[in-house]
Amino acid sequence: MRKTLLLFLIICSKLVSAQLIDDFSDGDFTSSPKWSGTVNYFRVSNGYLQSNGPQASSTLYLSTSNTLAAAAVWEFYLKLSFDPSTTNYPRIYLVSNKEDLSSTSDMQAYYLQLGSPSNAENFFLVKQNGTTSTTLLNLPDKPRSNANAVTVRVRVERDLNGHWDIYTDFTGGRNFTFDGSVIDNTFISTSYFGVYCRYSTGNRFNQFYFTDFKIESYVAAPPQLLEVKSLDDQTFEVTFDKAVNASALQSSNYGLSGLGSPQKAEAGINPAKIKLSYADAVPSGNYTLTVSHIADLRNNVMPVPQVKSFLHIKKYIAKKGDVIINEIMANPKGVKGLPETEYIELWNKSDEYIIVSGWKYSKDAATKPVVLTADTLAPKQYLILCANANAPLLKPFGKAMGLASWPALTNTKANLKIYDMHDNLIDEVSYTDTWYQDAKKKSGGFSLELINPYGNCTGGANWIASIAEYGGTPGSKNSVYNDEKDTQGPQIILTTIINPRVIQIDFDKKLAAHTAINISNYVMNNGVGTPVSIELVEPLYKTVMLTFEKDLTKGIEYTLTCSNLTNCSGAEMQQGRNASKFFYAKDILPNSILISEVLFNPKVRGAEFVEIYNNTEHILDLKDLKIGNADRKNDKIISNVSLFIQPKTYWVLSANIEHLKETYSVKYPDQMVKMPNMPAYNNDKGMVALYVDDKIIDSFSYHEKMHHALLKNYKGVSLERVSFNRHTNESTNWQSAAVIAGYATPTSENSQQENGILKNEVVLVSKTFSPDQDGFEDTLQINYRFKQNGNLATINIYTDKGLLVRNLIRNNSMPTQGSLEWDGLDNNGKLCKVGVYVIKFETFTAEGEVERFTKTCVLAAKLN
Repeated sequence: MRKTLLLFLIICSKLVSAQLIDDFSDGDFTSSPKWSGTVNYFRVSNGYLQSNGPQASSTLYLSTSNTLAAAAVWEFYLKLSFDPSTTNYPRIYLVSNKEDLSSTSDMQAYYLQLGSPSNAENFFLVKQNGTTSTTLLNLPDKPRSNANAVTVRVRVERDLNGHWDIYTDFTGGRNFTFDGSVIDNTFISTSYFGVYCRYSTGNRFNQFYFTDFKIESYVAAPPQLLEVKSLDDQTFEVTFDKAVNASALQSSNYGLSGLGSPQKAEAGINPAKIKLSYADAVPSGNYTLTVSHIADLRNNVMPVPQVKSFLHIKKYIAKKGDVIINEIMANPKGVKGLPETEYIELWNKSDEYIIVSGWKYSKDAATKPVVLTADTLAPKQYLILCANANAPLLKPFGKAMGLASWPALTNTKANLKIYDMHDNLIDEVSYTDTWYQDAKKKSGGFSLELINPYGNCTGGANWIASIAEYGGTPGSKNSVYNDEKDTQGPQIILTTIINPRVIQIDFDKKLAAHTAINISNYVMNNGVGTPVSIELVEPLYKTVMLTFEKDLTKGIEYTLTCSNLTNCSGAEMQQGRNASKFFYAKDILPNSILISEVLFNPKVRGAEFVEIYNNTEHILDLKDLKIGNADRKNDKIISNVSLFIQPKTYWVLSANIEHLKETYSVKYPDQMVKMPNMPAYNNDKGMVALYVDDKIIDSFSYHEKMHHALLKNYKGVSLERVSFNRHTNESTNWQSAAVIAGYATPTSENSQQENGILKNEVVLVSKTFSPDQDGFEDTLQINYRFKQNGNLATINIYTDKGLLVRNLIRNNSMPTQGSLEWDGLDNNGKLCKVGVYVIKFETFTAEGEVERFTKTCVLAAKLN
């Protein structure tokens, strides 16, 4: 019972001291308390009092009873889904003698209004007497995390003497900071408190939100010591929670542990901050500052001393590389989650506190360096540099310093330097837009970030576009940060001959520049020696271009040996991985490479292909070859890197080699080149051509009528070259690939080719076979050769009594030579009986020539 009574008394006391408490958690604004005014244009939504007026220029208001005007404290939370202006703004009427807040007749009021032409505004306090409005106090601008919206919590204190103090937190929390004060005691009574919404832009009708209203009696409180920080070795800044009076300028009111009172105490621009100065440099260490007898502007004096501990670091002279340029936002256009403004980020890489007062930042030689303002970087701390006007936009992301004269960053390239106060170079970066390594990000909206601040690689080798969701990481760890030490040295992955004197070497890792450009680190055999010049290719630093004094000789193999090359972590290239052999192929001349087979009318969802043949006795490089058609605009490069074709081998070019492997028998799959796309080849007729520069190596004008006369469907059937000794465009030099060969022979000898024999032949390898699966003569092998191509064949098998048991093939086109097998099964899939069988092999050509062969064999079995 006692506990219940105590709780009741506590609640009652709070109700007595508070004139208004409303957070709209009851979902209503028509009672407890009752709000009046343009009630049809407001609603309660998710704990907010939300405007809901006409979608045209309007003035809305609500007011509720309140009699607390002197010795009062007001608190409220405001959210706007737009940037307030001089025509779209809210007012909070703290004091009003009128229920109708839109009235001006005999109005006596104080209100706060938010809205100005800038994005970084704050409230101003206004006294309204009838039609006359007088601005009493303009609060200093404060940054917002979103320039197109407002989220703020406000606390206003007024004592009996008319002394007003205003505090705000533009994050919506309760970390209030003192913004300003003024004395005015014109109106000391009130009847109403309320909100007022004015908008001239129609879509603002529902974008005003209010909640957490509280009005209570003011209780005097002395200033509180919030923070002490070092400005330099002799000067400290003391921050109170509110403005303080002249008592704060008495040096005797301060005492630093071990050192006593300062030589001088001075006020700054902010009346809540005091600067303490000592005659001598204060050593580094942990200190405690004791403050006493300090009063606020209302003469509320600290009743007892207050203390604050802090760490002081004595000035450290930075060395080159202690502070580095860590991030560059040169092209903020289209940035997603950050302010659309340029910035660079510095990072204190050292373990020391570094004072940057008097340091200079420059962009390019012709730009005058800009001096940095007084500040200290803690170990591993970031500092964002930007234009003065943009500093409030970037401060929510970390320590930001606005520069009075910001040299605009160019999108393509610039040289950035940081100097200390004595003009000693601390860091330098000469960026280019190739460093982004991403064409889309290069166009804007993403910063350049340093990858490894501890590595040996410089320039584009150690920078890349940010992968952060918002396009950059100002004030925090880079999204691409990687300080892992790579202990495996670089290795050559590709050697390319650019011209007779220049070769390109590609490595698997980024190279440290000072090792990569050392001429003595490269040696070529066969009397070539070291290069005369080296180019390390940006931005990846994984490629070097070596230029030699004399031409390399074609047709021989070379070995390049590298030494002392290291990666960005300093790991050196290992023996056994430091040499590259490469072949310098001879030139491709006309008829060196010939067109061997063409599939120009593939099956549905199939793939075209062209087969080429190395007609020489030496290795050739397909990198020098292009494939096209009659329209030279459609030429395609076969390979961007060296691709060697051995003598007398067949290679297939296609955009879909996987489909070819699934559809046809591919004997040498490693001799297939996957093209990004092929030249256009019509299904009825066209031309296939091979070029080196503008020189034709071979060309073939095809027509579907070149297929076998008895072939009814051309889809999926290739045309094969019969002879490499005859001209490519002889019409009789091409024939349909044989059915037996699967209608195409990619990567292997053509099924239709000249073999030089004088007559057709059919031969049984053995006249006896036993299909008992013992591994010996389990099938009957039938070999054949034809003196000309384009033959069709029918093969039937009979018993010695003339009974047909198997149709082996029927009217199939045949290669000029090949083999067939009979497994001893009949047409029903059953094993034939032991006995003598007759093979009748009949061939005929499109011209009507017929030839018949009869062979006998014995199907045998083991005796038990």
